[in-house]
Amino acid sequence: MVERFRIPIDGDDSVQFYTKGGLLLARGYSRIVIGGRGPYIEFLNDQIVKGNIYVPKHAEHKLGSSLVYYHEYRSRDSCYVKLYYQCMEVSYADYVVGKWYIDPLVVKTQDIDNLLLPLYVEDGESGGVKGTLFDSF
Repeated sequence: MVERFRIPIDGDDSVQFYTKGGLLLARGYSRIVIGGRGPYIEFLNDQIVKGNIYVPKHAEHKLGSSLVYYHEYRSRDSCYVKLYYQCMEVSYADYVVGKWYIDPLVVKTQDIDNLLLPLYVEDGESGGVKGTLFDSF
């Protein structure tokens, strides 16, 4: 899995993250977390460009609750990228309370449009179709 990333797994303050439509979401990141639900890019609070995100109406009621795992935010463009602000620990991944997370499949950097290399399977693993592309985890 780690070999598929086109950015360092341990973070980089110089990388800027954008929606596929070009809206800036973050400046730098701390690491990539690989958990039971796939990879997520982790961000510190001051790396997120808060003016470019908002809490959607359907998630506003969760902001006052201490019983939620995360607060949901979305990008202020047509891409509607979901950002997670972690509020509680979970058992399936090493998410840190107080940090932000974004799926690497829905963002790009200033230099890279697709942050994950495609996963190809060999003949015999894909029902006889050699070189079949699978992009799931």
